Amino acid sequence: MTDDGDLVRRTLAGDRAAFEALVERYRDAVLGVAYHHLGHPEEVKDAAQEAFVRAYLGLRGLRDPARFGPWLRRIAANVCADALRARGQALLSLDALPDQDQPAGTPAPGEDVERLAARLVVRQALGRLSEGTRLTVTLAYINGYSHEEVARFLEVPVATVRSRLRRAKEQLREEMMAMVSDELNAGKPGPGFTQEVVEEAVRKGEEAAARSERDEAEPYFDEALAAADHMEPTPETRRLMIRALHGKSRASRWWRDWQGRVALGERALRTAEELGDRRLQAEALARLSLAYTLGDNQTGREREKVEEYSLRELAAWEDVGDARAVGACLAGLGSFYLKHADAVAMRRCYEEALAALELGARHWEALGVRAVLEALSEVGEESIARIVSFRAGGTPLRAQDGKVWGEDRGYLSGGMRNRPDETTAMGRAPHPFRQIAIVNPFLDPSVPVGGSWTGDVGHSYTQRLPGTITVRSETERVDVPAGTFENCLLTELTVAEGDIPDDMPPRHKEVMRSLYIGTRQAWYAPGVGLVQLRVRPSENSKVHRWGEWTVQLKEYSLAGGDGYFPLAVGNNWVYGWTDVPPGFTEREVYRVVEQKEEEWRLLWYQYVLRE
Repeated sequence: MTDDGDLVRRTLAGDRAAFEALVERYRDAVLGVAYHHLGHPEEVKDAAQEAFVRAYLGLRGLRDPARFGPWLRRIAANVCADALRARGQALLSLDALPDQDQPAGTPAPGEDVERLAARLVVRQALGRLSEGTRLTVTLAYINGYSHEEVARFLEVPVATVRSRLRRAKEQLREEMMAMVSDELNAGKPGPGFTQEVVEEAVRKGEEAAARSERDEAEPYFDEALAAADHMEPTPETRRLMIRALHGKSRASRWWRDWQGRVALGERALRTAEELGDRRLQAEALARLSLAYTLGDNQTGREREKVEEYSLRELAAWEDVGDARAVGACLAGLGSFYLKHADAVAMRRCYEEALAALELGARHWEALGVRAVLEALSEVGEESIARIVSFRAGGTPLRAQDGKVWGEDRGYLSGGMRNRPDETTAMGRAPHPFRQIAIVNPFLDPSVPVGGSWTGDVGHSYTQRLPGTITVRSETERVDVPAGTFENCLLTELTVAEGDIPDDMPPRHKEVMRSLYIGTRQAWYAPGVGLVQLRVRPSENSKVHRWGEWTVQLKEYSLAGGDGYFPLAVGNNWVYGWTDVPPGFTEREVYRVVEQKEEEWRLLWYQYVLRE
């Protein structure tokens, strides 16, 4: 039999089967420890699951791999201690636990009276034994562990194990020992326990990935895959494996190992093909296409792979009959052909995507595709190859009593050729309506000069920070390409570095500094809207490396509306940077296309052209 030390070292080297062997070897021992401390069947199972998860995540902290069993025993005991605290009990000595576990003789959920009686008799009988003897009996009878195995797990001599079992038999009648064995094994989880452990690991991994805590998330998925590899290959377990593969792919850092994401995607695709599930095949193909898109400069074989996987994904979604997914896939293909300046294929894909998304009632995605088509018509197919960067999408604005709120939906983008001399032109994505709407409402005319209001700032997966908008003036004069505007309202949005909590995960701090920390000054002209935006990013920002930047109104046409942000269908604003690099043209357009009660729907697009 392979020793624990070798299995631990193989697990740390990435051998999933090795960890599976450790789980199988110690499953019942951990259940025995949990039963010894807790007694309740459901708590025992939950504690055992949690102990294995903690052990896997902390495996690198085990100094002596050969002592995995005793180390795991201590982890299981700590999990049980946490469970007792959650009950509201003080952490007592183990000798006191039997009387505390079931003080009122209350049945566990779904437990009949006879089962309860047997459990109480066994608990009372075990309670007459010393703590060490009681745990030894539990381990010896829960799975027939040998005296040597129990001794290693408890870190005591084999002779001690034998003497404890002998004393137990002397204190308890033979028939009582049989009841102990029956009770311990009756409370063990059924054959689905391993799958439940896998599902729990996947769930925790997905939660961690959703919070962008990648280093925390990946081990959960590794554990799930290790167990799934050795489960019976039923349709259910195969689907679970695909779920874990996708989760690990999302949690991985693609810029370090995009080939690893490809390997995960190919494994998921093979499994989906074995199942004959076209939806799962489409999802796996989408991830493969994305892996190649993110990981390479899109030349040669890699470019062919993106196109191949995208076309196969499209065929799969068409077989499934999912109009929304068909539209999204076609839009992705359109962006791919845009990137490679294939104007004919690009327009065909976008037009078909628009029809599919409208059929699938996917309004915001359809609005984003409309924005793409309008922008490309403005640029002209003959100029597609000169596009350096390109972004488009839909955005809603909501207005009530002069206040205005904003957010993003239906976002699409396509980055063009990234040559060294184009880095500055490509890097920025001002999107002024997004910048001013970091805090909502972003406009409140009822607040006087000197007044302010505060709102939450941050992504859904980060902790929220306070952002404050202060009204600085209502008599500003602003000169921009669209004209000179008097009596402008000036607001200043501030998100402070000092508001980042010390305990915020480092990755979240990086996101906050890159996207939010800094100040944003916005000038609004009466009856016109936003005429100028100036952004001063955090000095620690890794994204906004170009420092302070300003966007100004270049053109506008209004069909109606009033106040500092007039809204009416047909209203149109065109913005541009004040410091466009020589040899480039930049343009950003917003237009109101629809109203639904208090919500105004805008399409927008921004592009940079090489002259």
